[in-house]
Amino acid sequence: MDVTRRTDYAIRLIAALVENDGKPLSVREAAEEYDVPYAFARSIQHALVQAGLIRSIRGAHGGMLLNADPDKLTLFKLIEAVQGPVNVSVCTADKDWCSREGQCQFHKVWEGANTLLADYLDSVSIKQLLDGETARLTEMSIALQR
Repeated sequence: MDVTRRTDYAIRLIAALVENDGKPLSVREAAEEYDVPYAFARSIQHALVQAGLIRSIRGAHGGMLLNADPDKLTLFKLIEAVQGPVNVSVCTADKDWCSREGQCQFHKVWEGANTLLADYLDSVSIKQLLDGETARLTEMSIALQR
């Protein structure tokens, strides 16, 4: 699984909203402050609204507002909202991709890797990430290495 540039930009836009303390923030301001191309930011804004993670307010004093609790919004939820399902292999994402699924000794390994990755990403909230709380990340990385 690759984290796309679009996902990286989405994380930046969400960070801008968290740091804006519940006040509307224009897409243009967020894009400029967090080095996100404006056209990309508009597209990402649409995806985040569709996922229910942010909401848009029209008008002169409008903008984007975070529509999720940063303590509960996880990297997993954000990544899936922007790039779709998290998978390490196409064979676990698309049942029709490979005719060997039932007899393939590797399929269970990729399914296990999906579970580990999803659990890891779902354990990291946007708030933890922005607060620099990396202790949990380090602990999980060490546990995975064992």
